[in-house]
Amino acid sequence: MSDADPATILQNTALIISLEDTKSTSTEIKEQQIIAKDTEIKINILREVYRRVAAEGAMLYFLLIQLCIVDHMYQYSLESFTTFFFKAIEKAEQFEDEEPRVLALREMIRMTIYQWVSRGLFERHKPIFRTQLCFRLMQKQIFSVDYSEKEMYFLLNCPSRTDTLNPLKDWLPDLAWFCMQRLIELEGFENFAQNVEKEAPNRFKDWYNELAPEDEKLPLDWKKLEQMPFQKMLVVRVLRPDRMTTSIDNFVARTLPNGEDYVYCDSTSSFDDVLLSSYLDSTTTTPIYFILSPGSNPVRSVEALARKQGIDPMKMLHTIALGQGQDVIAMNKLEIGHKEGHWVML
Repeated sequence: MSDADPATILQNTALIISLEDTKSTSTEIKEQQIIAKDTEIKINILREVYRRVAAEGAMLYFLLIQLCIVDHMYQYSLESFTTFFFKAIEKAEQFEDEEPRVLALREMIRMTIYQWVSRGLFERHKPIFRTQLCFRLMQKQIFSVDYSEKEMYFLLNCPSRTDTLNPLKDWLPDLAWFCMQRLIELEGFENFAQNVEKEAPNRFKDWYNELAPEDEKLPLDWKKLEQMPFQKMLVVRVLRPDRMTTSIDNFVARTLPNGEDYVYCDSTSSFDDVLLSSYLDSTTTTPIYFILSPGSNPVRSVEALARKQGIDPMKMLHTIALGQGQDVIAMNKLEIGHKEGHWVML
């Protein structure tokens, strides 16, 4: 523009068009900046809305990687976790509004990860994992349960005090009485030992002798604990610790959202159903491991699954019992399987 002739500047069509283009571009940039700011605001809002989903995912991951403390065999990589995390996102129900979408995502991610992990746990370790999951969600106030930190400490540790002799030795073990002396130090349980010893010892004895006392109402005013499931577990912890596994499962089923799905996960599914589900979760680079108990043999189930997938077990399924000298054969079959898409079962 500085090089234009002042005498003919108004007749300089190219210059005028260039100026108009510059003005139009400037206007578009300003409009895009406004849109970008609005988009940034919306992204920040949605980020905060979905932060709860990310927080639960992080909680689940750090929970399951600690399972190696229970058994060194339980090792989980971040890559495998994210695989199932994104699968859960794909399976979650769609909603137009953010809040129901967030709730659906959290529930689906929680259940998907739990099912994946629990299928690789020994039966005796499954209650540990779902109890940890339930208590961690309680701690983060994902759902509401009335309890105190002192009560949680008591449930986990069940401390005792031995300075008072047991007056009910004919039916109550000393350890239960000693633990009860600590229980009455908690708010709300101050009169429990007195009620057991003096006011209704026979009724408490009958409750103690029940096959499933966790399902029965406690005597006297302690029947109110039916509406306070966490506090009732403290009583079971003291008087009938042998029933704690069932008591905690009842608590999880009752308080955790869709809790029965966790307690009875895969319990109604046959081995073939679980195998098919695991197969659908696997990939060509993800093997399926069978943790076998004495006398079990999954070969027939694998053959049946192969037939359902259109694979001839006689031609495309190679079963090899590993032992001395079998490593060469196994590696050969793995090479064939890799090249031709066969299944190899070692």
